[in-house]
Amino acid sequence: MQWDRRAFIKLAVGGVLGIHASPLVWKLMDDSTIWTQNWSWVPVPEDGAVAFANTVSPQTGNAVQTRLVQGRVDGTRAIRVEGNPAHPLGKGGVVPEDASALQLLYNDDIRVKTPLMRDKATGKVVPLSWPEALDLLAGNLADLVKKGNAQGIMALGHDPDSTTGQLLLSLMASLGSPNVAFTPDARETLALAGLVMMGQTEFGFDLANSDYVVSFGTPLLEGFGNPVATRKAFASWRGYPKNSGFFAQIESRASVTASQADMWLACRPGTEGALAMAMCSIMIQEGLYDQNAVENSFGFNDEGDFPGFKSYVLKNYPREQVAAMAGVPLSKLLKLTLGFAKAKSAVAVFGPGNSGGPGRMYDYMAVMALNALKGNIGKPGGVIIQKDIPLKPVGNPGIAGNVQPLVSPIQGLDQNNPQALAQAALEGKPYGINTLLLVGGNFVYNGPSAGTMHKLARQTPFVVAITPFLDESAMVADLVLPSTHWLEGWGDSVTPYGSPVASYGIHRPLIKAVPEAKDAGDILLAVAARLGGKPAAAMPYKSMQEALAARTEAMGDFEELAEQSYWIQEKPAYGAPKFNTPSGKFEFFSLGLFKLLSGRAKQPAALAQLVASMGVAGGLEAAFLPHWEAPAALADLGTGMPLVMQAVPSLRTTWGDDATTPYMVKVLPDTMLADKDKLVVEMNPSTAHELHIYEGDMVRVDSTEGSVTAKVHLFEGAAPDMVFVPVGLGHDAFGFQVAGKGMNFNGAAKVTSDPMSGLPIWELTAVSVEKV
Repeated sequence: MQWDRRAFIKLAVGGVLGIHASPLVWKLMDDSTIWTQNWSWVPVPEDGAVAFANTVSPQTGNAVQTRLVQGRVDGTRAIRVEGNPAHPLGKGGVVPEDASALQLLYNDDIRVKTPLMRDKATGKVVPLSWPEALDLLAGNLADLVKKGNAQGIMALGHDPDSTTGQLLLSLMASLGSPNVAFTPDARETLALAGLVMMGQTEFGFDLANSDYVVSFGTPLLEGFGNPVATRKAFASWRGYPKNSGFFAQIESRASVTASQADMWLACRPGTEGALAMAMCSIMIQEGLYDQNAVENSFGFNDEGDFPGFKSYVLKNYPREQVAAMAGVPLSKLLKLTLGFAKAKSAVAVFGPGNSGGPGRMYDYMAVMALNALKGNIGKPGGVIIQKDIPLKPVGNPGIAGNVQPLVSPIQGLDQNNPQALAQAALEGKPYGINTLLLVGGNFVYNGPSAGTMHKLARQTPFVVAITPFLDESAMVADLVLPSTHWLEGWGDSVTPYGSPVASYGIHRPLIKAVPEAKDAGDILLAVAARLGGKPAAAMPYKSMQEALAARTEAMGDFEELAEQSYWIQEKPAYGAPKFNTPSGKFEFFSLGLFKLLSGRAKQPAALAQLVASMGVAGGLEAAFLPHWEAPAALADLGTGMPLVMQAVPSLRTTWGDDATTPYMVKVLPDTMLADKDKLVVEMNPSTAHELHIYEGDMVRVDSTEGSVTAKVHLFEGAAPDMVFVPVGLGHDAFGFQVAGKGMNFNGAAKVTSDPMSGLPIWELTAVSVEKV
């Protein structure tokens, strides 16, 4: 049987689509309601006046309204989170993570209620007062700085664009340590691809106004960008007249997104970027690209000693060879490309991948080149440059002196690589660390290599976790500082991935917080104040609220902004964009990237050596052009690891920055979580047959990084020679409703560094599977 949409559709699609049309979802919700009646922490409606308050979830970027009741005993209590119909993106919609947020907020068993200090000998924790806890942390940091060992302080944060992230950067810079990183994000790769080809870092995809969308492995319906806005755009393609928009999905699994697509191009893992290059090759060969856009670009034709994009792509990406390599029918690839080229408002969409990681920069550049050939940049339904968000700088993140970082900057364009930092610290190369600050993000679970982060936390003498929950990071920390939930305190977030318009969300205290909890930003400010000197000068704010007010000064009255909860660009900025590149044009050959690396190499003769040292397999000929490189993780295939593991995302789970809530666990299908606690992995029946594995067998999936044990589900929509593993399960914390449900995908994922960006990627892992 050929493995494609036709093969799986008889068995799978009926089930996938049926769940949306059947009463099963409502029955599950009813079951969940009954099930939760025995939980002591379930929000209980109280008597009193009812009010609604706007806020924005920093986890999903969705604008919501919280229904509040003025209680008689505990003050105002939140009883429901629902969508904000006034917000232009969400328009009143929510996703499961938003709707069930109260389950984490009011779960007393998992909230950190007071500063805690762990006894290293016994493992027991004892409560501290806030003055004691702040003195302990500030004293530790001051002691390291005084001893000239500031670089021995490492910090891992969640979002560098948030005010809390900016304050963390300022604190670390003022201490004199360059060793700080944040949760790796596809926004970074998108920004880098835009920077080197357009001189623009903030842009998105006008999905709502597109009539032909090609997605390169992007889980559009499983949590892409603002998930509600994406689903509403998808619904508009299916509105009246019926199927007015065409949607194609290119990926290795019959995912929810693929099952809803008009065309599913089932490719081999990691070949999505190659198919984008082949589509470029076909459009050029057939003369179907936008002549005006190409004539106003740089690097399409040969430039000096370097090949232009046209000659490079025609030479290296013949349609027949790419189709054969990717395992897709040439006829479907040709049909898809011709449809894309001839559509009125087509757009190609990329990142983040199924693992939620940053993805590979050259893949992003390949899809950007495809959009440029279509000539859709700045046009309705195409790639749209966002306007700048009118935010002012917070603190002073610039670092003085010449402190050697743990990871050399020359290894990539982006220095945000927590995996590389952790590995260098573990190896003591060039030095180890003494103190580790974990500020949100739950790195010990969501590493991205959970094993590496857990080992680092165990090895580091002093670990501090700032978190609202007794999560995996808190469980290994020496000092745990309670921070507020986003419904209790101040914070902010910026534009969700891929949005065509810029937006900013702010959340404020809507209810009384856990008594001892403080905003994460307030904790950092309090530490800086205790340290005095440079830290206090770099962060001159009395509170997080004051820092937010200073940052948003250009948005008008702060109280009105906080009450509305968001700022948003009125409409997409259609029109010819300004390309801030060295040529002033869209660059197929990145002149900016060439100049940057030439400057680093210092000598022209050393440029090729520099490119090679960064791991660019295409060499100097390809380094400054969009192209495709085989995923580094696949190099392990054939060394006792014959299969490829890939993540399965879902709106019913998270990518791990926050916990999957009890409600989300309850509504998981048996094909993700079986028997209430067993992880379920998918395999193609032909692959399983070769390994003598049958439906329901328990197996161990082994990689060089770790292993997960799971129950096998045979699925025709799973690519042969692959194993698909759900993400967001396998917590060790968050209470009995969440902990012990399945196993953690990140515990077995292998992390490699992207050659040009330097960012960590963990989308594919070579594995073996053995029946247990």
